[in-house]
Amino acid sequence: MNLFYWRPIALGVTACTLLGCSRARPTIAVIPRTCATLLWEPMHAGAVTAARPNAVHVYWNAPAQDNDVEKQIGFLQLALDRNYGGIIVAPDETLAFRTPVEHLLDEHVPVVVVDDDLGLPPNSRLAYVLNDEAAGGEVAARRVAERLGGHGSVAMLGINLRLHSMKTRAASFERALAIEAPGIKIVFKDFGGTNLSAERVTAEKMLHSTPRANAIVALSAVSTRAAYYEKIKLGIGSDLPIVGFDQDLLPPIRVGEIDSVVMQKTYQIGLTAMQVMTQLIRGEK
Repeated sequence: MNLFYWRPIALGVTACTLLGCSRARPTIAVIPRTCATLLWEPMHAGAVTAARPNAVHVYWNAPAQDNDVEKQIGFLQLALDRNYGGIIVAPDETLAFRTPVEHLLDEHVPVVVVDDDLGLPPNSRLAYVLNDEAAGGEVAARRVAERLGGHGSVAMLGINLRLHSMKTRAASFERALAIEAPGIKIVFKDFGGTNLSAERVTAEKMLHSTPRANAIVALSAVSTRAAYYEKIKLGIGSDLPIVGFDQDLLPPIRVGEIDSVVMQKTYQIGLTAMQVMTQLIRGEK
């Protein structure tokens, strides 16, 4: 079993201090892409851990699926309508969230964006807590190179062009693979999204292609799951390794049906994001 992590970093913030005394506990909305998964629930725990000593209440909610952009934006509006003290959000899409976040900032609502760079500069009301996506792509490239002994072919699934972080992840993987294992060629690319059914159709098409790739790199949780399901359906064994991202299917990782995953430290992300939020509430730069 191989399970990798990369470290989140915070941009444009300084050391955290406690909130001043206040009779009313501010409520901070924490809105991940989805909830009730082993990927995102640790973010909830991290946010609550950081909120408790700062006398902050956490409102946690998210769409049932991680491709419901409209509903996730609706949670932003709900937090604004309820006059919450701030919002921590992991956007489903980059461009779709720029205008809603700018609207929140215009309304003087502090915002911490996690897991994606919206292209809006950090300021007194906006901060980021981001993964090192370049490092994540490099980790996946090194693992594929190790499994294939530096030679062979690979298929890339789940390249979501609607997320800046995903484009960075994909570009880093390709760049690292070309440098460290030039004998491995990318023979299939899927510019997919977050719909499991569509990703399964793509994975099935890839598995039936000739010649079939010697390994699969799935850049999202959905594409990792899709590749795994289709591989099992076709009865393909561990000779076709899957290197995935953000997948919480632990049993197939343990038995080798999924070779390895690169997974975010979402507990640390939630902890750091809430610490950053307390700074924004205090008006610290």
